[in-house]
Amino acid sequence: MTPLETQLRRLARALDEAALEALASKGLLRRARKDLERSPAVRVFGEAKETLFIHAAGSVVNLPGAGPAQATCSCGAANVCQHILLAVLHLQQPGPGESAAAPAGPIPADEAAAAERQLVELSREQLEQWAGPEAFRAGLKIAGQGPAVIDRGGGLLVQFPALNLQCRLVAGAGLEGAIVAGRQQDPRPVVVAAVISLQGAHGIPWSLGAGAGAALAAASGAPRSRAGVLASCRSLLAETLAGGLARVSAASQQRWATLAVSALGVNLPRLALALRSLADEVVLAAARDARGDPGRLLGRLAHTQALCSALENGGENPRPDLVGWHRTRYEAAGTLALTGVAAWPWRSASGYEGLAVLFWDSAARRWNSWSDARPRHQAGQFSAVTRYTAPGPWEGADTPRQVSRCAFQLHHAWRSAAGRLSGSSQSRALVTGAVKMLPAGLPVYTVWAELEQHLAAQVLPGLREADPLAAIVAIRPAAWGERRFDPVRQTFTWQLQDAASQRLPLELRFDDLHEPAIRHLEKMAVPAAGQEVLVGRVARGREGLEIHPFSLWRERLGVLNLALDTTRAPAPSPAHSLPQEAGWEEAGEETEVPVLDTPLTRFLDEVDDLLLTLAEAGVAAVHPVRAGRLLEAGSGADRLGLGTLAAVLKEAAARCFKSQSSGAERAPAPVDPPRGVGSTEWPDLAARAEALLRCVYVSGVFRRAQAGLPGAP
Repeated sequence: MTPLETQLRRLARALDEAALEALASKGLLRRARKDLERSPAVRVFGEAKETLFIHAAGSVVNLPGAGPAQATCSCGAANVCQHILLAVLHLQQPGPGESAAAPAGPIPADEAAAAERQLVELSREQLEQWAGPEAFRAGLKIAGQGPAVIDRGGGLLVQFPALNLQCRLVAGAGLEGAIVAGRQQDPRPVVVAAVISLQGAHGIPWSLGAGAGAALAAASGAPRSRAGVLASCRSLLAETLAGGLARVSAASQQRWATLAVSALGVNLPRLALALRSLADEVVLAAARDARGDPGRLLGRLAHTQALCSALENGGENPRPDLVGWHRTRYEAAGTLALTGVAAWPWRSASGYEGLAVLFWDSAARRWNSWSDARPRHQAGQFSAVTRYTAPGPWEGADTPRQVSRCAFQLHHAWRSAAGRLSGSSQSRALVTGAVKMLPAGLPVYTVWAELEQHLAAQVLPGLREADPLAAIVAIRPAAWGERRFDPVRQTFTWQLQDAASQRLPLELRFDDLHEPAIRHLEKMAVPAAGQEVLVGRVARGREGLEIHPFSLWRERLGVLNLALDTTRAPAPSPAHSLPQEAGWEEAGEETEVPVLDTPLTRFLDEVDDLLLTLAEAGVAAVHPVRAGRLLEAGSGADRLGLGTLAAVLKEAAARCFKSQSSGAERAPAPVDPPRGVGSTEWPDLAARAEALLRCVYVSGVFRRAQAGLPGAP
């Protein structure tokens, strides 16, 4: 054998079953194995220019030194064909002069380590030169879209679960010989992303710059700049607090709405959404509507100020999640193997109603969701129940009801970073049948203490956006205890116990969406111990953890969607043909902070009451007694170990004292003072309002962190 043939035989023998399937497909590999049994006369008949020529089933395969990823075939196939696989399988067999026990399996560890070091030592310039500028930028984008998983068992495999991509870096084959599986037509961006992730795992920092995680750029040619919009926003916040929430006027609603349009114009969609929410709250407050809540309005004012401050601190390159995106961004995910797990109706505080379906992706070990929704004032005949049994959501799927309880392959799938699936007409579903068992890899909790750990890991207080699917879990109770309906709280409760007899209440609040589920659970036979699995959203309630149920996995019966399979569907309507509007995880659905009775929450209640009193009265003239109470609250926060809250409370108290405005350094005003406020007085008023909102925000962060809730207040 020539050195080239020896090298290619070593590369071929290092490829396991998974690598060969990634090279082409499982079906093509199976066909190639059958061809090898029928046509044993596969042979090597020459080489030239570092390329080995192999005759395989009537075709000629050209196999370069980089390995099968760069092979071509005379059959004219654009990608790897069965002839190339047949040639690789032939090279895995003993060659001329080799014994029947020719070595097979992974490259030796020392050679694999040396090959990995070569990849780690590649410079940015070398990668860009190999891939080309366009493919290199695409690789940066892939690397910036989510964490990679590196597996060295049986070879060097870099996976990007969120994108359904994987790259196998074969030792001795270089960058050209990498085997890429997934949606990409051009493998070079995935190879670049794999090398970047590998270098990151070795502690080599990378600036992903214009990758997928890059923020929206400020719009060119807009009549206002981002800095101007942020300054106007902070000025209007201060002006609202200066006059007091008790005297907010309907005219200010137009100013908030106009400012929201300006924020969209400079590509700040997250701020625009916050400003539109403020405009809606101001309408309720000005009309003295019973649906209005001064505390909620104050919380949104504080959240908006925090967002403005974070955007200003980001300078020319603010964090992408702070800027936000104009709509959900979907990326091509190739073919996904999914299993339907649950479906449920939902209704958001922002006025949307819809249907959500939950799937488990066993390959990526993560939740995926699809949803369809309408604003309630535009819904017409749309309802979650009718949509549940209407056609879709993809061609090949009968109804959402079918895919919520079946295993299927979704071809040409499009998925967002949060795991939301698009209802694109390009996607096709191949349903393989109803499932009676839980999908592989789905974690099922049997000990409630582990749920505590899981929920604590999801807490991201502040402005970071939380994963809306992270709180969904599957549990297997060891015993189903007492169940009852509380007529005062209008809540159904069923005590679920784990093996250690710890209780986890299943809770459902009574409304028209959940009435069928409650009636079914009240009459349902008590499940056998450890036999049935419940899927739902876990949260921290009044007395600890509680779970809101979505579906019940019954032994040998499959999925029961509690709020949908237990009600009679009305006649189907054509509403399903309308364009999808929003998903349950992004339509403004708000999680209520549970009322906990602890020393910390009692102290935070007192602080929030004081801050709300100050906000309603306005900060234009703060009574010294109230300023003194702020100072006392700061001392109390110090005693409880809440240093950050203590600092902002003391700062607000200092700003509110009359002596502060006359003798101390004045804070700069965001913009020119509003009409009726002197230029010398405005900086103090603006600083006072900003300090008060900072107190509200920090208090909310502590409250949500203690309750185990993610996200900003």
